[in-house]
Amino acid sequence: MTMISPSGGSTSGGSPPIAISGLVSGIDTTSLINALMAAYQQPQVNLQHQQTAVQTQISDWQAINSKLAALQTASDAINSLRNWSVVTASSSNTAVATATGGSGATPGSISFTVNQLAAADTLASSGTVSSTSAIVTSSPDFLLSQGGGTLGFTSLASSGLALGSHTVSVTQASAAATTTGSMALATSTTITSGVNDTFQVSIDGVAHTYTLSAGTYTPAQLAAAVASASGGSLTSSVNSAGELLVGTTEQGSAATLQVTGGTALGSLGLSAMGAATTGVDGIVSVDGTSTTLTSLKAGQSVSLASGTGGSISAVLSGGVSTGSLTATDVSTGNGSLSSVISAINNAGTGITATAVQTGTSSYVLQLGSKSTGVASNLSVDTSAFSSSALGSLNTITAGADAKLTVGGTGGYTVDSASNTVTGLLPGVTVNLASTSSSPVTITSTADATTMANDVQALVTAANGALSAIQQYGGYNATTKQAGPLLGNPILQSIEQSIYSSVASAVGPNGLSSGTVGVTIDSKTGQIDFNQSAFTSAYQANPNGVAALFSKGGTLAPAGPAKAGDVSLLYAADATVPGSYNVSISQSAAQATDTGAVLAGGTITGAETLTVQTGGTSVNYAASAGASLASIAAGLNSAFASSNLALTATLVNSGTQLQITSNQYGSASSFQVTSSATGAGQTGLATTAGTAQTFTGVDVAGTINGVAATGSGQVLTAPSSDPSLAGLSLLVTTTGVTSSTSLGTFTYTPGLGGQLAAGAWSASNPVNGGITTTIQGLQTEYQNLGTQITSYNPLIASEKLMLQQEFQSMETQLGNLKSQGDYLSNQLAQLPHL
Repeated sequence: MTMISPSGGSTSGGSPPIAISGLVSGIDTTSLINALMAAYQQPQVNLQHQQTAVQTQISDWQAINSKLAALQTASDAINSLRNWSVVTASSSNTAVATATGGSGATPGSISFTVNQLAAADTLASSGTVSSTSAIVTSSPDFLLSQGGGTLGFTSLASSGLALGSHTVSVTQASAAATTTGSMALATSTTITSGVNDTFQVSIDGVAHTYTLSAGTYTPAQLAAAVASASGGSLTSSVNSAGELLVGTTEQGSAATLQVTGGTALGSLGLSAMGAATTGVDGIVSVDGTSTTLTSLKAGQSVSLASGTGGSISAVLSGGVSTGSLTATDVSTGNGSLSSVISAINNAGTGITATAVQTGTSSYVLQLGSKSTGVASNLSVDTSAFSSSALGSLNTITAGADAKLTVGGTGGYTVDSASNTVTGLLPGVTVNLASTSSSPVTITSTADATTMANDVQALVTAANGALSAIQQYGGYNATTKQAGPLLGNPILQSIEQSIYSSVASAVGPNGLSSGTVGVTIDSKTGQIDFNQSAFTSAYQANPNGVAALFSKGGTLAPAGPAKAGDVSLLYAADATVPGSYNVSISQSAAQATDTGAVLAGGTITGAETLTVQTGGTSVNYAASAGASLASIAAGLNSAFASSNLALTATLVNSGTQLQITSNQYGSASSFQVTSSATGAGQTGLATTAGTAQTFTGVDVAGTINGVAATGSGQVLTAPSSDPSLAGLSLLVTTTGVTSSTSLGTFTYTPGLGGQLAAGAWSASNPVNGGITTTIQGLQTEYQNLGTQITSYNPLIASEKLMLQQEFQSMETQLGNLKSQGDYLSNQLAQLPHL
């Protein structure tokens, strides 16, 4: 601190002197300055008080806004019909199967017997070794693979392959030489010895005469009799049209078949053929290098060259089917049991290896799949360790799919790769525990408890918003205290909106908020929820109660539309309830390829069809004379195995083959390539060997005159439209190609949607009443801050001025005191008179 000397000098130069209270005069100048400054600062202090009050208002509004956000969240959780698709599932016999309900479900029940549980494939060596350090192989590598059986391989072994992963793909399925009967078999056929019991065929150019055993046969029994009579040279079955389908057991172009005569042809629906049919080659690719297999027989070993060097030796189970797998070649290290096990377990292929100790010095090698199902069966060289004491690998537990029979006579079967089965009932997962000889029934019912909890959460959130409004904008009669926002019209509007939404909610069949247990307490102003009343109403009419709370709508149809052709898919909380005209200029369509008209329903020559979508392709080889029905069945089987969303059907009274995408719109597209075109062929492609593309069409139209975006069958209004706010409708009307009004769609938000809309209207970030109020207060707060800051230099200047004035006063007083002291000293020195 700079001190003022009695003479007015400063003890340090260069900085303004500061007055010290009472240094000369004895007056408390600091207090005087502070008192004068307090009066001068009062306008700034007033502004600071105003700013604090504004900040308090901002906090009050933000507290209310958070309650409305919670109400909107709780409302959105319940205002969609999809959110009400929750069921609880039960089983009539939990020892056989248990069930778990989930979302997207509808109540129902299903009965089935469990014929077989899914199992994992397990192999074990036939012999043992004395220790895990025993040498079990001299081969440097061992090929691991799963799922070869689905492609047609019983085992795969390496030959000079590089270590690591290798892709094995069947790019063209093989097929036998076949012929199809020209008419459906009779429901009962009698074969008489010496009368109608022989049929003559040429297989691979060699003539054969086969004799059927006398007897009376169903179509399936007759097909089995044909295969039996051939001694295994032929396969025979009945197709979906009831016709006999006969083929060679050998597949590939080396296989030929020609029916040449016999007394049983009429009974079999066959006729002598002018030329032989030929099988279709299988094509297998290993790491990009393809091998064509012209002759395929069960047990045959084939060599498949790899694009990265070496080859794979594959043993066939018969023909090959399209698909792919990854085979991993691992090093066997020093060839010991422990080294082999370590390599297998570290490969990450889904195959585990274990040294099972069966005695004091006795170890068995066990390999197993981590997954259940036929598709996970091991496809390894079972003789890989035969040169050691381990011997060959034998199947201990065969991989198997779970098999269910749904219903009794006339029912159907379901296969599952695991014991966790979905799809039997929508939204229900069934866990199989054991097989059963009698049916087990799975029942799914509407989950009243879960939905009651959701309604309770909605009511709690609504009460939270009402309590906040009362706290900040109401009057407490007990404490006789008014809230800081008393009488604010925004709060009054929100409160009225909540009460009105609850009081006016009406659903189908006379349902209202009161009948489902949601009421307003006139004394407390709170919303009450009676869970027992809700549960009773929901169990009696789950769809009606869901509609009471959920967003929905109905179409008053016009023109070609029917009542259910336009349905609500999505409505935002900002979507305004009301009626909107729906007009479309183009119906959505599936990608469709319709073939040529074949009056006889069969193709003339052999034809291989390749269908591709989304980077995945399937091949189906049809022999000459194959029926369109059998081709459709074969294509559908190929589509299902490769998970292609396509379906093959017969149209035009069974004279045309058609492939369609399962989905609608421009995103649904597929390509078709045919090996044979022209008269007598399917006509699914017009130029042999050239792929043709087929693409779906998106719906196009308007909602309430506003141009909407079409995607498949979904028509969506722009989110920028203040009324529609992204309203999305599912339009299923077909056949429209020009501007057509479908009618008026009336959107109703339901209780959940109404509460969400009210909360959105007040708190949305664009123009919500609370949002704009908070924004205005924040602007006011900032402006007050600017004003407060502007006072700071004025206050500092005023304080400095006062300090300088009092300092000057002290200096003058110091000078006068010095002069007085001097005069007093001089007077004291004068001689006394």
